[in-house]
Amino acid sequence: MSKSRSYIYIYKICTLALLIAMMFLLKRTIAIETPYIKINFASLPIVLAAMMFGPLEGAVVAVIGEFIAQVIGPYGLMPTTFIWIWPPAIRPLVVGGIAMWLHRTTGKRLEQRPVICYVACVLGAMLTTTGNTFGMWLDSLFNRTSFAPALFITPARYVTGVITAVVVATACIPLMHGLRRSGVLKYAE
Repeated sequence: MSKSRSYIYIYKICTLALLIAMMFLLKRTIAIETPYIKINFASLPIVLAAMMFGPLEGAVVAVIGEFIAQVIGPYGLMPTTFIWIWPPAIRPLVVGGIAMWLHRTTGKRLEQRPVICYVACVLGAMLTTTGNTFGMWLDSLFNRTSFAPALFITPARYVTGVITAVVVATACIPLMHGLRRSGVLKYAE
C-alpha cells in the first residue's frame, strides 16, 4: 500500500470515529426525550458522513453510533438491540446515495444544490421514521406488547423527523462548504 493511500485510510477512520463520538454526544446531550417522541440532532454527523464519504461510511457511523448509544444508554445490550441499530442507517443510504448520484450526473456536490439537499434529508428522515416504526412493531411482537400506542403517535414522529431533517440540512450545507473551502476534506475527495 502506498504512503498516500495509507493517509487516506487513516484520515477516513479517524474522521468516522470523531463523527461516531459526535453522534453519541448529540444523542445524549442536546435531546428532548419523552416516552413517545424523541427529538435530537444525532443525525447531523450521520448526514455529514454521508455527504463527505458516501452512503456506506454514513451507515457505518449510524450503526456503530446507535449501537454504542443503545449499550451505554438506558437500554443496555438486549435481545432486541439488533432491531434498533439498523433504522438510523437508512438516512445516510438515502442522503449519500442521492449525493453520489448528483455528483456523478451533474458534477455538483449535494451542498451546492440546497433544494435537493433538503429533499434528500427529508426523504431520509421519513424513511428512517418508517424503519423505526417497523422496529417498534417487531419489538412489540418480540416482547408481546401492544403496537397500538406506537401507531397512535406515528404522525407526530413523522412531523418531528421532518423538522429535525430541515434543521440538520440547514446546518450541513454551510458546514460542508466551510469544510471543503478549508481543505480539511482533501483526503475525502
